[in-house]
Amino acid sequence: MRAHRHRPEGQNSAQAADLPPGHGDALRLLALVDRAVWIYDFDHVRMIWANPAGLRFWRAESLEALCARDLNPTALGTAERLENLRHALARGEVRSERWTFYPQGQPFQRDCRLHGVALEDGRMALLVDAADAPMQVADSSFETRAIEAVRQSALMISLLSEGGQWLMHNPAAEALINRLHGTNLPGLDNFATLFAHPDEAIALRARALESGSAEATLRMAGPSFRMHEVTLRRLTDPVTGRLSLMVSQADVTRAYRAERRLHKALARERTIAETQRQFLSVTSHDFRTPLSVIDGSARRIARLAEPGSVIAERAETIRDTARRMTEAVDRTLGWASIEDGRVDFQPERANIRPMVERALLAQRSVHPHRPFVAELDDVPDLMLDQVLVLRVLDNLIGNAIKYSPEEQPVRVRCFARNGEVMVSVTDEGIGIPSDELSKLFNRFFRSSNARRFKGSGVGLHAARFYMELHGGRISVKTTEGKGSTFTLAFPVPAKG
Repeated sequence: MRAHRHRPEGQNSAQAADLPPGHGDALRLLALVDRAVWIYDFDHVRMIWANPAGLRFWRAESLEALCARDLNPTALGTAERLENLRHALARGEVRSERWTFYPQGQPFQRDCRLHGVALEDGRMALLVDAADAPMQVADSSFETRAIEAVRQSALMISLLSEGGQWLMHNPAAEALINRLHGTNLPGLDNFATLFAHPDEAIALRARALESGSAEATLRMAGPSFRMHEVTLRRLTDPVTGRLSLMVSQADVTRAYRAERRLHKALARERTIAETQRQFLSVTSHDFRTPLSVIDGSARRIARLAEPGSVIAERAETIRDTARRMTEAVDRTLGWASIEDGRVDFQPERANIRPMVERALLAQRSVHPHRPFVAELDDVPDLMLDQVLVLRVLDNLIGNAIKYSPEEQPVRVRCFARNGEVMVSVTDEGIGIPSDELSKLFNRFFRSSNARRFKGSGVGLHAARFYMELHGGRISVKTTEGKGSTFTLAFPVPAKG
């Protein structure tokens, strides 16, 4: 059925409504029936046609006057119901429903037959056939069940007048009123008195009346601590036709307390992290200054000593030790910077093989009796932050030494495979229990069989973070009591 506004010549709008073209004969017949019938435009929220009974029902002097009315729904629930109806009609459904209409602000309930009709521009409109007497509604069970669902709901649902008078409660809301010894006194803002801070409730209601809906978490009145999630939605009272509000409340005290505990824990964590950062910053300064003095003094001694003499060798040993202590301070600061999100990542094209050789040389100087087996292939250049990569290598080789017997070799390989450069570090040490592998890279985690060794549990956590910055990964294969192999995989950048 196609319809748009049109007035046949000589037609009296006070006696018969305009008949749209297309299926004019069908609408002309509808104009003769004594039931109110009209066509509603979903998109423009306006009437576009009504029969004389429809004009009388809407108390409109003419079709022009009716079509000029703004029928934009006051209640969000009504808007949602219309949108749901629109989808149902688009699927070809015909609905029988009870609706409350408000001609000139007065509420009238009607059982309606609802059809979709096609307008000439292809849009769909709503044809409403409103019965004067109650009709047999095929799906009245839906409305009956909806009413019972509201009654049985644990959600506290009430209807509230604009001025704060209660209009209805479901049983859950009525139980709340009874627990709080609430009343419904005329002239009193009964809604606001439910809450420990009435001003917050009044402000919430004002927002809902202005915007259509509002919600807030409010503390309830009374000696016990209770927090409710309160939602207000504007609607029209189907009995009086006046502006009102639907109030729904849920007790969220447990969730509120848990959230508060989380906020406090987060605040404590941030305080601890800031204290740690300040401590590390001060400590690093306190370490760097004497280490710089020691390194400078050792450098001057080495210049004055005879080349190759014992004094020159010891001076160089002092300088190496000072450099390693400085690197240890840098590593500690690097681990702290991960938690602060302040890692300085500066990749540049470089080859990782010299870095592996440097890391091995450093460990050999500290552990001269430890056997090392190195298999280092020629590999393509990568995009690397050399400072961070050296920290990862130092951590993996250091762990292999720490967690394996002194006479057992540490094997280090560097090779290319499937578009990646791999570096593996293998030891024949204590290994890692299989049920603890999922937590191995967590911050501060130490496996149960490693606690007799000194360590902080942050090295592998930092290694994984640094590898992710490079777009790479770190993995482990291990057998408890036999040893572990940690493998780093770096993506080879595209040429050009």
